[in-house]
Amino acid sequence: MTQVNVNENVRDLTRSAQEVSQVITQSAVEALERNTRYVQSVLTDGMEVLKSHVESTRSLLETVSGEAQKPQDVFQTVTNSVVATQERNVQFAQSVVENGIQVLQSHAESNRALTQELIEQTRKQQEIFQALISTSVDAYVNLFRAPFAYYKQVLDLAESATRQGLEGYQQATRQGLETFRNVAQQAQEDYQNVVAR
Repeated sequence: MTQVNVNENVRDLTRSAQEVSQVITQSAVEALERNTRYVQSVLTDGMEVLKSHVESTRSLLETVSGEAQKPQDVFQTVTNSVVATQERNVQFAQSVVENGIQVLQSHAESNRALTQELIEQTRKQQEIFQALISTSVDAYVNLFRAPFAYYKQVLDLAESATRQGLEGYQQATRQGLETFRNVAQQAQEDYQNVVAR
């Protein structure tokens, strides 16, 4: 009878550890998906802003070169175009920050849920361990180390997955912002070259 109870408790413990592993893996996958969607939206929005800059510049050049205008009118047209460009840049930057905050909030909520699940699984595992202890102290001594080592590995995996997800998010954000800066700088240089001609 003792061996049957020990085996059942070990199965329950293994099942609990598998559930923890599944929850951690699912959380990491969801975090990666959120990060990917965020980076894709930043890049897509950035490309749209750049396209609108190109169209605005093209329109400005056609307007300025197409008609004989007074210098004040040309200056006003250029000024309006620059202001519109700045407004698009500000809106893009705001959306990047706001979406980034939403992603971080989503990560925080996911981490809270993961923590709650880990606490619940820990409670279940504690109950299983207590049953193992009451069933057979000798059998439990040999089994005690293996589940805790596995549990520690699972927790280490959760920590590592969370850290990697956050690092991936930070790196993706930095790369997205760097790409945006480079593209914006190139667009500005192109614009200055066009205006200089």
